[in-house]
Amino acid sequence: MAAEENVIIIGKKSIADYVLSAILIFNEGYDEVIIRGQGPNVSKAVDVYNALYSRLKDGIELVGVTIDSIERGRRLIPVIEIKVRRKII
Repeated sequence: MAAEENVIIIGKKSIADYVLSAILIFNEGYDEVIIRGQGPNVSKAVDVYNALYSRLKDGIELVGVTIDSIERGRRLIPVIEIKVRRKII
């Protein structure tokens, strides 16, 4: 999967750092941001969305959530992608 500029991959940073990243992506002119978490970071991705929503309220809308899994060796790793769109007011 090629790295896209409007995709935030959740890792070890704080939730506030990812919220700031999403806001910066919107400020760069993108209308959509994808928050992607896998494995133990699935719940953190949801936390990032909730924090972003509480910060921007009516400025964003949830476009969709994709839940999937990828195979690593013999294990299945859960993956979530949360697509958020900026509302034009």
